[in-house]
Amino acid sequence: MKAVAIILAAGEARRMAHPKALIEHEGGRSFLQSLASTFGKAGCAVLGVIGKDAEAVREQHPSLMLVESPRWQEGPMASIKAGVTAALEEGADVVLIHPVDMPAVRASTLKSLLKATGDSDEGLRPEFEGAPGYPVVLPRAAAERLLENGATLLDAALQGMKLRRVAVKDPGVLVNINTPETYERLFGTPPRLAPPPKRRGKKGTPATMPMSPSGMEFSASPEE
Repeated sequence: MKAVAIILAAGEARRMAHPKALIEHEGGRSFLQSLASTFGKAGCAVLGVIGKDAEAVREQHPSLMLVESPRWQEGPMASIKAGVTAALEEGADVVLIHPVDMPAVRASTLKSLLKATGDSDEGLRPEFEGAPGYPVVLPRAAAERLLENGATLLDAALQGMKLRRVAVKDPGVLVNINTPETYERLFGTPPRLAPPPKRRGKKGTPATMPMSPSGMEFSASPEE
């Protein structure tokens, strides 16, 4: 089973003042690089969807597979469909859709979700303490149906798909770092860009994100 993770990183990120794909997460890695590592550890191929600041994102992530969303300004669904199309063209049996500003999800959680998918054509979604989170996991047939959906928002498109909820013990499926205040509360510093790839090291700040739900900002909607 080939699983392809689509990391949504095409938006403008007006509130953060920096492209979210380039913001430092931990160990000198960007949000996008951190997620690529996590999904890779879970056995997924990784495909980043970019739009605004595409050139800078490509320069920062030379080893990642990136696809540009030509209609990123129309909102997340345009970027989602660009990513799903590219993933299916790569032969994906399962597609995982995940926002770039949610880098705290655990590889063990992703492995559990993929195992829960099995051979079913039914999509699924993790939930933590009853709240739906990310990634959204869609077998190929469900991903194809998503491409045909005319909804402009992902939540609206998913409502008709009757996704199965899978309870997880990972608050990272809900943690959305989409404002400067949230970032500073978690890391103790205003949002900043990750260093260029050649300057990355094993150690660095901000520190590893705390995994307790206390003080974290939760969101059930992707925002690039």
